[in-house]
Amino acid sequence: MPPDEGVVASALELIEIDEVARLLAAGGEGLFTEAERAYAGSKVDPERRLAARLAAKRAAARLLGVPLREVEVLRDPGRPPRLRLSARAQERLRELGAVRALVSLTHERRHAAAAVLLLGAEG
Repeated sequence: MPPDEGVVASALELIEIDEVARLLAAGGEGLFTEAERAYAGSKVDPERRLAARLAAKRAAARLLGVPLREVEVLRDPGRPPRLRLSARAQERLRELGAVRALVSLTHERRHAAAAVLLLGAEG
């Protein structure tokens, strides 16, 4: 398969929800955008939601070679989560031969995880 088709790169990140609670207690709100914090805050389990978002940001940042702040996880009502990439992250995406990034989030009582796929033109 040519490099511009299908899955160009993938990453999976697993995080303990307690880690996010500790980060937040230590002033780590800056890890998240206002929209990410607002979404999580609207749920009964905000630490789980933020943990899944942190996992996604770490996975995407690792694939793209950018800081966490270059990646945002958004969720529109009734739609799956999506990544919003900064201009710098979008440039890296293209340099890697990908045209888009997909994200999947999950969480349970103690852990959250995210998978990120970078897809080529035919992916």
